[in-house]
Amino acid sequence: MTPSSRLRQRVRTVLALMAMTTSEVVQYVSLKDPAKVGKLVPIDPEKPDGDKHIIYEIGPNATVFHLAPLDVFLMGYVYDNASSLSGQAGGSEIGIKTRINQTNIDCVKYGLLKVDNFHIDSKGTNLTFKRIKSSIAGRMYMAVPDDVMSKFGVQLCTELADEIKKMSEVSGAEVKNSDAA
Repeated sequence: MTPSSRLRQRVRTVLALMAMTTSEVVQYVSLKDPAKVGKLVPIDPEKPDGDKHIIYEIGPNATVFHLAPLDVFLMGYVYDNASSLSGQAGGSEIGIKTRINQTNIDCVKYGLLKVDNFHIDSKGTNLTFKRIKSSIAGRMYMAVPDDVMSKFGVQLCTELADEIKKMSEVSGAEVKNSDAA
Protein backbone atom coordinates (compact mmCIF):
# COMPACT_ATOMS: atom_id res chain seq x y z
CA MET A 1 0.00 0.00 0.00
CA THR A 2 1.45 3.36 -1.04
CA PRO A 3 1.53 6.31 1.36
CA SER A 4 -1.12 8.16 -0.68
CA SER A 5 -3.49 5.15 -0.65
CA ARG A 6 -3.00 4.86 3.14
CA LEU A 7 -3.91 8.54 3.48
CA ARG A 8 -7.03 8.05 1.33
CA GLN A 9 -8.00 5.08 3.53
CA ARG A 10 -7.53 7.22 6.67
CA VAL A 11 -9.65 9.99 5.16
CA ARG A 12 -12.41 7.47 4.36
CA THR A 13 -12.24 6.19 7.95
CA VAL A 14 -12.49 9.70 9.39
CA LEU A 15 -15.40 10.56 7.07
CA ALA A 16 -17.17 7.41 8.23
CA LEU A 17 -17.79 8.79 11.74
CA MET A 18 -21.23 10.25 12.20
CA ALA A 19 -23.16 11.65 15.10
CA MET A 20 -25.31 9.29 17.13
CA THR A 21 -29.04 9.94 16.93
CA THR A 22 -30.47 9.74 20.44
CA SER A 23 -34.04 10.11 19.17
CA GLU A 24 -33.83 6.74 17.41
CA VAL A 25 -36.22 4.11 18.81
CA VAL A 26 -35.72 0.41 18.13
CA GLN A 27 -38.36 -2.24 18.70
CA TYR A 28 -36.68 -5.29 20.21
CA VAL A 29 -37.99 -8.79 20.93
CA SER A 30 -35.97 -10.93 23.36
CA LEU A 31 -34.16 -13.99 22.08
CA LYS A 32 -35.96 -15.93 24.84
CA ASP A 33 -39.43 -14.84 23.74
CA PRO A 34 -41.38 -17.94 22.61
CA ALA A 35 -42.97 -15.83 19.85
CA LYS A 36 -39.52 -15.26 18.28
CA VAL A 37 -38.50 -18.29 16.23
CA GLY A 38 -35.16 -18.59 14.45
CA LYS A 39 -34.83 -20.26 11.04
CA LEU A 40 -31.48 -21.26 9.53
CA VAL A 41 -31.46 -20.13 5.88
CA PRO A 42 -28.76 -19.97 3.20
CA ILE A 43 -27.00 -16.63 2.82
CA ASP A 44 -27.08 -17.10 -0.94
CA PRO A 45 -30.40 -18.62 -2.09
CA GLU A 46 -28.67 -19.97 -5.20
CA LYS A 47 -26.34 -22.03 -2.98
CA PRO A 48 -28.67 -23.88 -0.57
CA ASP A 49 -25.77 -25.99 0.80
CA GLY A 50 -23.54 -22.94 1.40
CA ASP A 51 -23.11 -20.76 4.48
CA LYS A 52 -26.24 -20.08 6.48
CA HIS A 53 -27.49 -17.44 8.89
CA ILE A 54 -30.47 -17.14 11.22
CA ILE A 55 -33.58 -15.21 10.23
CA TYR A 56 -36.06 -14.56 13.03
CA GLU A 57 -39.81 -14.69 12.58
CA ILE A 58 -41.77 -12.86 15.24
CA GLY A 59 -45.30 -13.94 16.09
CA PRO A 60 -48.19 -11.66 17.05
CA ASN A 61 -47.93 -12.43 20.80
CA ALA A 62 -44.35 -11.22 21.13
CA THR A 63 -43.34 -8.87 23.92
CA VAL A 64 -41.89 -5.78 22.25
CA PHE A 65 -39.46 -3.51 24.09
CA HIS A 66 -39.05 0.02 22.71
CA LEU A 67 -35.41 0.98 23.28
CA ALA A 68 -33.50 4.22 22.75
CA PRO A 69 -29.78 4.98 22.93
CA LEU A 70 -28.30 6.92 25.83
CA ASP A 71 -26.33 10.11 25.27
CA VAL A 72 -22.65 10.42 26.14
CA PHE A 73 -23.33 12.12 29.49
CA LEU A 74 -25.67 9.39 30.66
CA MET A 75 -23.38 6.59 29.43
CA GLY A 76 -20.52 8.26 31.31
CA TYR A 77 -22.62 8.29 34.47
CA VAL A 78 -23.66 4.65 33.99
CA TYR A 79 -20.08 3.41 33.53
CA ASP A 80 -18.61 5.63 36.25
CA ASN A 81 -21.33 4.51 38.68
CA ALA A 82 -20.39 0.87 38.06
CA SER A 83 -16.85 0.98 39.51
CA SER A 84 -15.26 2.14 42.71
CA LEU A 85 -11.74 2.14 44.09
CA SER A 86 -10.84 1.83 47.74
CA GLY A 87 -7.62 1.99 49.72
CA GLN A 88 -5.33 4.52 51.34
CA ALA A 89 -2.37 6.43 49.98
CA GLY A 90 0.78 4.48 50.74
CA GLY A 91 -1.24 1.42 51.73
CA SER A 92 -0.53 -1.98 50.29
CA GLU A 93 -4.15 -2.90 49.59
CA ILE A 94 -6.25 -1.37 46.87
CA GLY A 95 -9.73 -2.66 46.13
CA ILE A 96 -11.59 -2.39 42.85
CA LYS A 97 -15.31 -3.08 42.87
CA THR A 98 -17.25 -3.44 39.62
CA ARG A 99 -21.03 -3.54 39.61
CA ILE A 100 -21.85 -5.05 36.21
CA ASN A 101 -25.52 -5.70 37.01
CA GLN A 102 -25.95 -2.08 38.14
CA THR A 103 -24.62 -0.94 34.75
CA ASN A 104 -27.24 -3.08 33.02
CA ILE A 105 -30.03 -1.89 35.30
CA ASP A 106 -29.12 1.76 34.69
CA CYS A 107 -29.01 1.26 30.90
CA VAL A 108 -32.47 -0.29 30.90
CA LYS A 109 -33.81 2.23 33.40
CA TYR A 110 -32.94 5.12 31.06
CA GLY A 111 -33.09 3.40 27.65
CA LEU A 112 -36.44 1.58 27.90
CA LEU A 113 -39.26 3.77 26.62
CA LYS A 114 -42.18 1.36 26.77
CA VAL A 115 -43.16 -2.31 26.59
CA ASP A 116 -45.96 -3.94 24.60
CA ASN A 117 -47.51 -7.27 25.59
CA PHE A 118 -45.53 -7.97 28.80
CA HIS A 119 -47.78 -9.94 31.15
CA ILE A 120 -47.28 -9.48 34.88
CA ASP A 121 -49.64 -12.25 36.02
CA SER A 122 -51.34 -15.44 34.85
CA LYS A 123 -54.50 -13.49 33.92
CA GLY A 124 -52.63 -11.75 31.08
CA THR A 125 -52.50 -8.33 32.73
CA ASN A 126 -50.13 -6.14 30.73
CA LEU A 127 -47.37 -4.13 32.38
CA THR A 128 -48.10 -0.42 32.20
CA PHE A 129 -45.93 2.39 33.44
CA LYS A 130 -45.10 6.03 33.02
CA ARG A 131 -41.51 7.11 33.07
CA ILE A 132 -40.44 9.50 35.81
CA LYS A 133 -38.06 12.47 35.82
CA SER A 134 -34.57 11.86 37.14
CA SER A 135 -31.69 14.32 37.48
CA ILE A 136 -28.22 13.01 36.60
CA ALA A 137 -25.26 15.41 36.86
CA GLY A 138 -27.55 18.42 36.47
CA ARG A 139 -29.37 17.05 33.41
CA MET A 140 -32.97 15.85 33.37
CA TYR A 141 -33.72 12.38 32.04
CA MET A 142 -36.79 10.19 31.96
CA ALA A 143 -36.44 6.86 33.79
CA VAL A 144 -38.35 3.65 34.34
CA PRO A 145 -39.56 3.51 37.96
CA ASP A 146 -38.00 0.92 40.30
CA ASP A 147 -41.31 -0.93 40.78
CA VAL A 148 -41.36 -1.62 37.03
CA MET A 149 -37.65 -2.50 36.89
CA SER A 150 -38.28 -5.12 39.58
CA LYS A 151 -40.50 -7.03 37.10
CA PHE A 152 -37.54 -7.88 34.85
CA GLY A 153 -35.12 -10.71 35.56
CA VAL A 154 -31.35 -10.26 35.53
CA GLN A 155 -30.93 -12.12 32.22
CA LEU A 156 -33.59 -10.06 30.44
CA CYS A 157 -32.12 -6.87 31.87
CA THR A 158 -28.66 -7.91 30.60
CA GLU A 159 -30.02 -8.67 27.12
CA LEU A 160 -31.86 -5.33 26.89
CA ALA A 161 -28.85 -3.43 28.24
CA ASP A 162 -26.58 -5.02 25.62
CA GLU A 163 -28.90 -3.73 22.89
CA ILE A 164 -29.04 -0.25 24.42
CA LYS A 165 -25.23 -0.14 24.78
CA LYS A 166 -24.82 -1.12 21.11
CA MET A 167 -27.26 1.61 20.09
CA SER A 168 -25.38 4.15 22.23
CA GLU A 169 -22.19 3.86 20.18
CA VAL A 170 -21.46 5.43 16.82
CA SER A 171 -20.62 2.71 14.33
CA GLY A 172 -19.34 2.58 10.77
CA ALA A 173 -22.40 0.52 9.85
CA GLU A 174 -24.51 3.67 10.27
CA VAL A 175 -22.71 5.36 7.44
CA LYS A 176 -24.01 5.17 3.86
CA ASN A 177 -21.59 5.12 0.93
CA SER A 178 -18.49 5.77 3.04
CA ASP A 179 -16.25 4.46 0.23
CA ALA A 180 -17.63 7.11 -2.11
CA ALA A 181 -16.47 9.91 0.16
